[in-house]
Amino acid sequence: MANQGLDHSVYVVRPHVVRVITIVTTVVLCALAAIGWFLLPREIRVLFTVPQLVTLLCILALLILGMVALGSSFVRADATGLTYRNGLRVHAVPWARVHKIILRPGDPWALLLMTPSDGRPFEVDLDADRRQLMGIQRVDGDLATAAVNELRLRHRRFLEAS
Repeated sequence: MANQGLDHSVYVVRPHVVRVITIVTTVVLCALAAIGWFLLPREIRVLFTVPQLVTLLCILALLILGMVALGSSFVRADATGLTYRNGLRVHAVPWARVHKIILRPGDPWALLLMTPSDGRPFEVDLDADRRQLMGIQRVDGDLATAAVNELRLRHRRFLEAS
């Protein structure tokens, strides 16, 4: 049975430090916006029109949405391959397309090197399609290194089983 050596458990990695920064920054931004609003003299606050207030709230919401999108990135590995979210987009990559998963010194996040999908000959790593795995952030230190090692181990198991 070709699937015998595969690990059928699900492994999920999320950026820890970025999530903490997202939460703290969101709370601070909302608090500063509220404090700033109430520090304005009442005669200035009444000069704001509804569209101006909505615009200011939309700017605050966009800032928070951007941070939440980055903080909600993840990498999920299972028997079928990798599923990862970078910001708002989710991508699925079967193990057969995975060439390497790397996290070099100085990289902000892990990189997924994939074999080309268009049938081009694959000779060296430079030919690989690159995808950022923003769910594995360098700032997480040993957790990021452990996550990359676990993904490499699962990829190696897939190669041995196929």
